[in-house]
Amino acid sequence: MPDTSITRLFDALSGMALGLWAGLFIVILAGVVWVLRTERRQFVRRGKARGWFWMRVLAVPILALVAAAVVLPARAVSGAEALGVFYIALFTLAPLLWFGLHILAGRMQSPRFTRSESMGLAISGLGILIVPPLLVSMAQGPITLLDHQARLARLDNTPHAPMPHDVTPVLHYRLGEAGAIFVQSLRAPVGVQVERIRAEIGGHWHDLATMMHPYLCRAGEDIHLAWTAGTPLPPLQIHWRDAQGQRHQAEHRVTAPTPGLPAQPFNIVWREDGFDLPVAVSRHVVQLGWHTADGRPTTRTLDMLQPGETFQDDCVTTGYRRVAWQQEGPVAQVILRFHPAPPTPAWQAGFTRPALPPAIDQ
Repeated sequence: MPDTSITRLFDALSGMALGLWAGLFIVILAGVVWVLRTERRQFVRRGKARGWFWMRVLAVPILALVAAAVVLPARAVSGAEALGVFYIALFTLAPLLWFGLHILAGRMQSPRFTRSESMGLAISGLGILIVPPLLVSMAQGPITLLDHQARLARLDNTPHAPMPHDVTPVLHYRLGEAGAIFVQSLRAPVGVQVERIRAEIGGHWHDLATMMHPYLCRAGEDIHLAWTAGTPLPPLQIHWRDAQGQRHQAEHRVTAPTPGLPAQPFNIVWREDGFDLPVAVSRHVVQLGWHTADGRPTTRTLDMLQPGETFQDDCVTTGYRRVAWQQEGPVAQVILRFHPAPPTPAWQAGFTRPALPPAIDQ
């Protein structure tokens, strides 16, 4: 059965990144083969081809002995001293063993290897061990950067198409005396798969998968927006795959709400195992309150996922349920925190379950 972590790693790499890594490993392998062939030719001319072969075979157990001499003493010590023991052994005992055992192995060959020949094989062996990982480490940054630039270029070149989502009208909700928000939903038809959402910030498109976006959340392929009055939303670029597997992109810009749009009350329906919000909001703006068994108030953000939840589907809306509600008890309070654009200060609205005291002071 394949290792799923390795499978996910290869799935995350683009064809360009895979090609670059494959090319690098081919170059490394070719370099190692060239070094070994060059060594062999030199020792063939000296009549020591058989000895060279056994020296290279013996390098494997020598490496194992050196690794044990470095790791085992460090494992025998606990705490911060273990790291010190490891580095002391790595830079003192390891070189002595590596070169000393190569010299000893050279003397066991027939004809015997000179000290300089054994030392040369030890040095080239260190190069084979050290240079490939060093090259991989050095190449990681440039390959990642090139892959990122290639992905951005592919995104920009994705063909434009009309927005497939059903865009609902902007609605206005008043959260008691605390403030008001506007909401809009983009509901996807069957067969549409949203792959990426980007926001235009500072004249550049930024992937929202790597940013906190409290004004936007996803529920499957549906996209829900909720923002405070006076806070303009950035233009959105939505990339999706249609039912035939073709990729498209479209921009969505929220039009300014109609002046004087009537505000609806923001009413929460309480359930024993959770609650129903009238609209979908991002989990980043939600905080829940409970009472402990001894009556003390406690609050919790939704940054910690429940079983079955994902950070991609990050909407809190109708049907929100606490998986461990029987152990936690009913949610006593829902707090929504909003951070409008400066200079408007942040504000919050709290909603308390009827017949229960508030979980926190307002």
